[in-house]
Amino acid sequence: MNLKSIVSWFKEHLPSFDVDVDKHFRTLRVRKYSQICLLISFIIICVIIPLMNYLLLTDKFFKICHHLKHHVFNRRSWVHKTRMYHKQSLQLCLICFVFTSFFVIQGANGDLLEITKRMGRISVALMPPLLFLTLRPSPLPHTLYLALLPLHKWISRIVVLESILHTWFYLYYMYINDTLYVKMRKLPNIYGVIALGLFLLIAITSVRYARRWSYRVFYYVHYVSTWLILVFLHYHARPGISYYTTLNVLILTGQIVYRLYITNVTRVTIVPISSSLSLLEFPLTDLPKKPILPGGHLRINIYHRNFLRRFFSHLIPFQHPFTIASIPSDNLVRLIIRNGHFPLRTNEKYYITGAFEPELSFISKPTVPFNITTKSSKNPFRNNSSALINSPLNFLIKAQRVFMCVGGSGISFGLPLLRILNFNGVNVRLLWVSRDYKDLEVLNHFKNNFEGMEIYISGTEGNEQDIEIDYIDYHDCAADINDEVRSISSSGRVSELGDNSMLSDGNPQPTEPNENTALLSKKSTLRNHHPPKTNDIPDINADDEIDFTYAFSRSKSRKNTAQGTLTTHSSFNGSSVFRQPKIIEPPAQDPCLEAAPKKIRIPAGVKVFFGRPTLGDKDYEWCLQTECDAETDSIQCCRWANQGRDHAEYLSQVWVLAAGPRGLIESTKRWATDGGLHFHG
Repeated sequence: MNLKSIVSWFKEHLPSFDVDVDKHFRTLRVRKYSQICLLISFIIICVIIPLMNYLLLTDKFFKICHHLKHHVFNRRSWVHKTRMYHKQSLQLCLICFVFTSFFVIQGANGDLLEITKRMGRISVALMPPLLFLTLRPSPLPHTLYLALLPLHKWISRIVVLESILHTWFYLYYMYINDTLYVKMRKLPNIYGVIALGLFLLIAITSVRYARRWSYRVFYYVHYVSTWLILVFLHYHARPGISYYTTLNVLILTGQIVYRLYITNVTRVTIVPISSSLSLLEFPLTDLPKKPILPGGHLRINIYHRNFLRRFFSHLIPFQHPFTIASIPSDNLVRLIIRNGHFPLRTNEKYYITGAFEPELSFISKPTVPFNITTKSSKNPFRNNSSALINSPLNFLIKAQRVFMCVGGSGISFGLPLLRILNFNGVNVRLLWVSRDYKDLEVLNHFKNNFEGMEIYISGTEGNEQDIEIDYIDYHDCAADINDEVRSISSSGRVSELGDNSMLSDGNPQPTEPNENTALLSKKSTLRNHHPPKTNDIPDINADDEIDFTYAFSRSKSRKNTAQGTLTTHSSFNGSSVFRQPKIIEPPAQDPCLEAAPKKIRIPAGVKVFFGRPTLGDKDYEWCLQTECDAETDSIQCCRWANQGRDHAEYLSQVWVLAAGPRGLIESTKRWATDGGLHFHG
């Protein structure tokens, strides 16, 4: 087969403008396939996606998904090594492209003019689903608004691509028929070209670098262009698209009405925390929609004194989303805000919109009075006394272990969850990655049980959005042995530091780590020139509160920490259960730099590391609640205690959460996906 035959084959089989088709039947087919595309799109978004989210919460479907992700498509399989498996963006791109291509080509019989018309019509038909995905909060059950954004992005890209092809092929068709000048003088066609220009403007400003350069420009262009596109498309399309326009306008106006309904004016108080963080507070009574679950968010806008500027802010609602760092029952709503372009002025008025629930599937608020004689949870560590059940911190938790990774100001998502999960007897770990050690001062403004919290200070340079967490998707036995050798030598160096250790209160105390400390001290690889040095918290102070953490601990024993093993925790006696805040001393810095606070007081129960954490097998074993044999742990890879045991049933009660910069969320999600775990982020 030569090149000439290949070219002739393509000429015979490629669509052409020369196909003779009845104009009326062509119009009917274009309308038919665009309507089917609209219907199926809404079925996928409104039925299939929520149904899949619900089924994943059931034990049966979780076991199937866990088996596929963790066993069939594990790290040794060729599927796991492909880029398509890990990139949700590529998966959505392929699905959206195949979906729209089917409705563009199917039944066209090689008529390029009909295909060109379908491209324009299907672009219009995809506008209602596209706008529906932007609703905040999402009206779909078991569906988080943020989880729909990737689908929204790819549908919008397909719409822009089809609009470009629709315009290009029509211009070419007019050109070969010598009607380009005449046709382009008609007003409906001019409206179509303007709509295409607005689509391109949205696409350009939606690029990640453009959004990070100026999110305000991106938002204004996005919001104004969307309304203008609806108007121009309505007058461009022939035959008319009144039903599409009606759907689009109803979705947008419904969003506006709901936003105004849950918007109120409040006067805020700003509490400076550090050079990079501030705490914003206002009364809970000023919040139009009271939060139910921890980890929700609200949106804030400046209340301008000028009436015209206030009207413009309502017309184009450029609002800033912030996660609520306080628990729902607190009298004050607290937000941890990164100092930046958003102006913070104490005792000033602001518009607040919300609250928006986080859609956490494993946590809910009891709706009926609790009967003490019945079991409310499978958690054997839950205290079912009437005093605790009537507490505002009492929630129904369908999880036994929760692993959270947050970065920067994303700590506002983790703090309320940490407090409520600890109160309800859930074993929890919270990893907070921060660039600036001075940000730790924010912890002193929150009443919390910080058991299970680990802080990693990665450095002070760069932007918060660049904070990442490492994930090793391979297993190396030699690396584990080297890590243990370094851990043993590092623990020896820490014990020799005495008063010069990074965590001290003036009196050197013996290290007394719990299970969580041991996992990270032995496995976490910290990217720093200096070895991570830590010193734990349990000190003696008769004036401090009693720490009942170990009294109700799940594990009755601990391993010995001498020579790299863990020690058994001392029983509940005397003053060993008391704790007090600690003082953190940052590592030495260049004397030429501006002087910074030498010591920061942090609450008890917090473990601090200098470096960046790495998610690995040790963290997965924590989720499995398995421990390694003391004799083999130091000489070979740590394996599950019972290889024949089916862990899927237990792992269905384990959740992995992530909040903060995109890179951190993606790494945590990949780690959770490879482990076949529930993920929310």
